Order: sequence, then C-alpha cells, then structure tokens
Amino acid sequence: MSVETVLGIIYNVCFIGCFWPQIYKSIKTESVEDVSIWLCFMSIVGYCAALSYALLRFGFDFWLCINYILSGISVIAMILVYYKYKRTN
Repeated sequence: MSVETVLGIIYNVCFIGCFWPQIYKSIKTESVEDVSIWLCFMSIVGYCAALSYALLRFGFDFWLCINYILSGISVIAMILVYYKYKRTN
C-alpha cells in the first residue's frame, strides 16, 4: 500500500467516525447537554460544500464522495440523537 492510500484511509476513518463517540455517549447517558447543535449544522453545510466542490473540481471521485456522504450521515445521526434526548426547559 502506498503512503497516499494509507493517509486516505486514515483521513476517511477519522472524518466518518468523528461523531460516533459522541453519539454513543449521548445514547448511553441519555444526555446531550454538552453537544453543540450548531457544530452539527455547520458540519452538514461544510460536508455538502466539500462534496459539491470535489464533484466540480475533480469530477466523481468515489472515495471523496463516500467520505463526505458518510460523514454527513454521521452528523445527521448525531442531530437525531440530539433531538431525541434534548431536555426542554
């Protein structure tokens, strides 16, 4: 495996998986007090912009598209968990 491939795998795993520890913790504790919902919304906008940029700049690149799409799904999962456990004051 080339260095480029290894870095690409690390990059994808980190981006796709970065929200899952928070999702797990939120489900386990049934609390989302420390979650920034604005970070989630900004992440979705960022992933959509990055996907659009990649498609326009490089054409269809499978791994870039998978990265941004699965990362976006991770954020959407966090938002769903957030609204499920959000405490109304």
